[in-house]
Amino acid sequence: MRAFLTFLALFLIAGFLLAQTPGEPPRKGGKPVLIRDDPNEKKAEEVFTPSLHTAAQCMIVGDFYSKRSNWKAAEARYREAVKNAPTLLEAHEKLVKSLEKQKLFAEAVTACDEFIRLNPSSKETAKFRDKAADLQIKERKEHKEQKETQNQSAAEKR
Repeated sequence: MRAFLTFLALFLIAGFLLAQTPGEPPRKGGKPVLIRDDPNEKKAEEVFTPSLHTAAQCMIVGDFYSKRSNWKAAEARYREAVKNAPTLLEAHEKLVKSLEKQKLFAEAVTACDEFIRLNPSSKETAKFRDKAADLQIKERKEHKEQKETQNQSAAEKR
C-alpha cells in the first residue's frame, strides 16, 4: 500500500511539473487561450509551381463534370489545368468549349486569345483564331437577341 501511495504521489508531481511549459507564465482566471493569427505578422508568399501532373488531374475532373453537363465546375477545373500547363492544347480547347456552353462568349474569346498569346508558334493558332471569330459572331447574335427580347417586353408593358 505504501508503495502504491508513493507511486501515486510521484505520478501527480510529475504530471504537475510537465503541465507547466517553461517560459510561459501561469494563466490566471482559468479561461482557455485562443490561438489566432497575428494580423501584424507578415505571411510568407506561396510560390506557385506549374505541374503537368496536376494539370492532368484537373483535366480528368473537368471531363467528369463536362460529361454531366456541369459546365461551371468543368470550367473551373479547365482553368486550373491551363494555369498549371499553359501550353496544353487540350486544356484550352475544353475551357473554350465549357465557356461556350455557358454562353460566356466574351470569356471564351479571351481564352482563345490567351492560347494564341502563349503559343504563337503552335500549329493550332489558326484554329483558335477562327474559333475566336466564330465566338465573336455568336456573342453579337446573342446580344442582338437579348436586345430584341427587351424591346418586345417593353412594348408589351405599354
